[in-house]
Amino acid sequence: MFTPIPRTDAVVARARTKSKGLTTAILAGSASLALGASVCSAVAAPAALGSQTAAFAVPRPTPTIPTLAEEARRKCEPHSFFRFHHFKPINFFIPRTRFIDGPGGTITASVRRQYRVYFEVEIEREKQSEINTGIDRDSLQRSILRRLRNNVNPLLAEEHIVEAGHLYAREVTPGKYGNLWYRVFGYRVGWSTWKQLSDCSVNHIATGIANVPARVEGWRYWETDHPMYRGRILSDK
Repeated sequence: MFTPIPRTDAVVARARTKSKGLTTAILAGSASLALGASVCSAVAAPAALGSQTAAFAVPRPTPTIPTLAEEARRKCEPHSFFRFHHFKPINFFIPRTRFIDGPGGTITASVRRQYRVYFEVEIEREKQSEINTGIDRDSLQRSILRRLRNNVNPLLAEEHIVEAGHLYAREVTPGKYGNLWYRVFGYRVGWSTWKQLSDCSVNHIATGIANVPARVEGWRYWETDHPMYRGRILSDK
């Protein structure tokens, strides 16, 4: 007698065998996908870490080479200039215009003769170089005088001619001697001249003193106990 139970079991067994194989295949596939995903993530992680490291890295400075325009701007235009170190007011006293009267009374004087006071330059130190082998005294005086007029006193002159002074009268203190001396006002100036080259270096050329008269004149008055000249008593009375 035929019974279908074994066949059913066989069919079921086959079915179970197929399903087990399918399950194994599915598990194997999922395992391979997971493994692939983990490998991909492991490979991608160093790249991401490298990008973060590159983002925070400090760039190294690169040396720059100056262009021709920058080199040209660094160069200086050659020129000469002056420096004035000190200014001292002085009096240019006119010879043979000194008078002494007294004791007491009134002293009166006037100037009736002509005298010239010149602008003079004294060169103390002169440096010879390849750039400037000599100093033209006339042009040097004109340059110094022009700069002094602009910076110190516009009345400064190259020369001053005293043709006629003004009349001056002064009461002398009783028992004293009155002294009058005609003068031209001016300055004694210390100066130095320099030359700047195209490479911006500065060379010292010369140093000196300039006596510069102004276009202002007048009498100087003072009193003494005795008539005196250059610190010596001329008379006891």
